[in-house]
Amino acid sequence: MASSLGRLGFSALLLALAAGCNQAIASEPAAKAKEQADKPAASVAPQDSGAHGGTGEAKYAVPFAWESSPDDPLAVARSFMGEVLRDNKSHAALGVKVFAEYRDVQKPRATVVTCSDSRVHTSAIDETPENDVFMIKNIGNQLENAQGSVEYGVEHLNTPVLFVIGHTGCGAVKAAMEGELSKLSKPVRSELEHLKLPELTEKDENAAWAEAVVANVRNQVAHAVEHFGGRVQQGKLTVVGAVYDFRNDLGQGAGKITIVDVNGNDEPERMKAFVTAISSPGPNQRSATRAKRRGEPSMEAGAAGPSGPSGPSAGEKAWSPNDLAKALADLEARQTKPKPKPKH
Repeated sequence: MASSLGRLGFSALLLALAAGCNQAIASEPAAKAKEQADKPAASVAPQDSGAHGGTGEAKYAVPFAWESSPDDPLAVARSFMGEVLRDNKSHAALGVKVFAEYRDVQKPRATVVTCSDSRVHTSAIDETPENDVFMIKNIGNQLENAQGSVEYGVEHLNTPVLFVIGHTGCGAVKAAMEGELSKLSKPVRSELEHLKLPELTEKDENAAWAEAVVANVRNQVAHAVEHFGGRVQQGKLTVVGAVYDFRNDLGQGAGKITIVDVNGNDEPERMKAFVTAISSPGPNQRSATRAKRRGEPSMEAGAAGPSGPSGPSAGEKAWSPNDLAKALADLEARQTKPKPKPKH
């Protein structure tokens, strides 16, 4: 009996303490609550701030409680993350069948190395990049800074294309041009140390910048051809270098991709012939999926494209890099063949 009373007494004490705590919390001055509401979500102040503003030991409050203006970092973060969830909801609505196609294995056709610049994304080159593009991004679209990832795409995923994409207005290339890296942090400097440029010929600043962007892409292609030379020689890999020009610095139209190097070849006539050769669509295993995602009819394998007959007809295997090289050589031969003189 005494034991039961003791337990009841202890329970009553706990209830009293809880009620007291709730009452104490509820009695906080309204002015103090308003003062806190007017401030952005505060973090626990670290004892000793390092180079990047934190010690790595402090614990921070969960943000998004308040923002002082639409441009406040917390407001921008809230907006971005909200859009992430809404956009992902639309993406997930594509349905199980879409994701089932690549649920267990990836089979990309291209390893793509491009710049981390926020203006450069797969939407510029591929409307349905899922399971088609093995994407690698870093400042200055450099291979040496991502050699492991590049080798994984080329040698383990066996992509027949290694696509290096630079872009006009590249800040990494600009930094390499100016050569003044001392103000940058050590990690950034270490990523830029491999970005070497030849002596530029253009005098105009923007023209020189565009020239440097093209030169950097060609340097990356040269590195790739040297590193994966065996695959290139065997026809298992085609290394393509291009510039995404959203500024129209190359004069071909804003937003266009301009191919500037293929397997170490950069002569304009050869690039023109290469573009002509690849512009006639051949069998595309992804054509039905791409058309379905866009709500468009798909082009049957072997059908004539806008530039004339396609590659192998329906039922035949798709073009290999060797087939493409032969088509390119044939096209070049036709273009360089002397035209017959008109009869008088």
